[in-house]
Amino acid sequence: MKKAISSVLLFCVMASCSTSVLAADACEVMLCMYGKATGNGGGSECHSAERAFFNIVKKNKHGFLPDHTADARQLFLSECDLADPAAIGQIISKYGRVRG
Repeated sequence: MKKAISSVLLFCVMASCSTSVLAADACEVMLCMYGKATGNGGGSECHSAERAFFNIVKKNKHGFLPDHTADARQLFLSECDLADPAAIGQIISKYGRVRG
């Protein structure tokens, strides 16, 4: 009985989390991308975070939209409450309009 209750509780907690939190935490992506932007890459630990950042791509019927992509990536990084706006700006200026 205790096992069933704890399983249901765990399921409810996981269901309440947003998919972006489960896929890649904005603060983790922020930390890894800042390291990449400053030349201090995080190695294999940052591979999934970098992939999550570069998977944010905006397109229309004519193709890739670099400004919209940069805006979406900046919005995602801004979800990290601890992120410095200057650091976000540095990341976006270097990688925001780059196609993943």
